[in-house]
Amino acid sequence: MLEKSVERFFQEIADRELPQSRVSIQQSLQQGRARLRRRRLIRAVGTPAVAAVATLAVVMAGAIPATIGHSRRPQTRTYGKLVGGAFDPSHLVVAYGWLPKGTLVTNAETSPGVETLNAYGPHSDLWVLGVYARSVCDVKKAARQFTCLRAVATNNPMMHSPALPVTGHGPTIDGHKSLWLDGGLYLAWQYAPRAWALLTSLNEATIAVRIARAVEYGRAAPKKYGQRASFTFASRFTSLPRGWRIIGVMSARQDGVYLTMNYQIARIHTISPATPTDTFSADEPDIAVTPAAAANCGGRPGATHRRVTIDGHLFILSDFRTKLHRGVVMSELALCGDHVDGLLVSIFDIGFGAHPHLALSPAQLMERMQLLGNNPANWVTNPLP
Repeated sequence: MLEKSVERFFQEIADRELPQSRVSIQQSLQQGRARLRRRRLIRAVGTPAVAAVATLAVVMAGAIPATIGHSRRPQTRTYGKLVGGAFDPSHLVVAYGWLPKGTLVTNAETSPGVETLNAYGPHSDLWVLGVYARSVCDVKKAARQFTCLRAVATNNPMMHSPALPVTGHGPTIDGHKSLWLDGGLYLAWQYAPRAWALLTSLNEATIAVRIARAVEYGRAAPKKYGQRASFTFASRFTSLPRGWRIIGVMSARQDGVYLTMNYQIARIHTISPATPTDTFSADEPDIAVTPAAAANCGGRPGATHRRVTIDGHLFILSDFRTKLHRGVVMSELALCGDHVDGLLVSIFDIGFGAHPHLALSPAQLMERMQLLGNNPANWVTNPLP
């Protein structure tokens, strides 16, 4: 299957680059949310039904060549309207200002409601920073709980519940009192009015406080920890219908730049902090374009498969169907191509009904895409036309 092939690819890279710490990092990511395909909550007619989708721990530190896009600047054209203080998911605007010696920022993830950075230390130390948009999180003093919107809370790889118990007061951070949550596993503080940040503190509390006090918001952070607030993409669209927008990005960092491993697009008029990316509305494709290695495209058991040729390249189109509540049929469509101009390409979408009506099927999306090869110098910071 595609997931197993990609997982083997990243494991080979991980074993080659940082053999002493890869096992702990992989275990930490498997407990969190970094993955190739997002968990999907399928809402059928009138009644929610959960569809389990394959998950993948994305492990990538030092795997991408250090020449990625150092001369590039983020492309600033916008698609759709941001409201309510939502983050632009196509750009990363937070960073660690300080980390312990030897600690690397390896992964980044953005959504309209939260931006997340994962960092790993030489002794398997794990730090996860989640910076939430305005009004996403709050403290219920009577219940002594720190609460966040459910759809946004789970975008933090280490926050598995939208409500965490307040277990103590922390030191002053950015002029505000901070809170220890869930027995000291998390440190929460306000970085702006009604806007909260959350740091996992699985390690020494004094280090967590120092990291929290140095977090940078909305401006360039020290170069050592990821100054460039842009992602790079190994593909771009030649055309898309009006109104399509990036609503979520998963990336891996190398030498201050983030290579996009997986991103989600949607046709949407406005984006608010509550716009879900971990829950699912039909016709929001997930796209993954990464350098190819020993990976190959397989197929999901029970799916039908056929070969299609797009722009001279061979792909496998899979269609998996299952019945949900009241006879509603869910169709999981996936297009996969391995070693296409040196890249592994996967486009995944879901539709409902015997013949799912997608604005753009995975094959139609691929027809509108230009692959940029495996040379980082040719990659772009905005894949939209």
